[in-house]
Amino acid sequence: MRWWLPLLFVIYLSVTSGQDADANDAAHIVASKFALSQYAVEGMDYVIDYRLHNVGEKAALRVTLDDRDGFPTQAFEIIRGLLQVRWERISSGGNVSHAIVVRPRIVGVFNYSSALITYYPSEDAKEVRISHTTAPGEGYLKKNFYLMLSYTYQKKVYDQKFSAKLGVWLVFLMLVAPSTVIPFALWYHSKTKYSQGAPSKKSK
Repeated sequence: MRWWLPLLFVIYLSVTSGQDADANDAAHIVASKFALSQYAVEGMDYVIDYRLHNVGEKAALRVTLDDRDGFPTQAFEIIRGLLQVRWERISSGGNVSHAIVVRPRIVGVFNYSSALITYYPSEDAKEVRISHTTAPGEGYLKKNFYLMLSYTYQKKVYDQKFSAKLGVWLVFLMLVAPSTVIPFALWYHSKTKYSQGAPSKKSK
């Protein structure tokens, strides 16, 4: 009976290696989700971009992206794009992109979660494969406050820090005027005086 043991071991190795080959010879979707807008503020457009890449050996079929849990309609107004989209096929080495524009309705903390990705990894696959996009994490929204993952600006502070003001330009002009206007006035005065004092040439 001992001669059965090597045979069973060979059969086991062939089955497991076949399963590994099937797993490698299939589609594999790598997806990302990130904000194109640097700041988010209540009532203003906030742009989200999705990228899906098929790094597998076969085409991914019936690929769906679902981010309805990430941006519920009671908290966000959908301005452009869909939170649930589908692609019939993403070829091996291919990629697709999708973008949405939302406007926050509420203030406070919201979960900036990953989007759900589902697809069939091959033509003969019987079960759907599930994966997720990347997710930056938790964000914070407050009325008249901008969201940045590392720092939060009040709108007034943001305007003072980044917006160009008329008063700043007036101060700048006052500072540079003495070094530009006075030399120009002296030069123009001397030029006029020289022109008036120079003898006119007589025509031959």
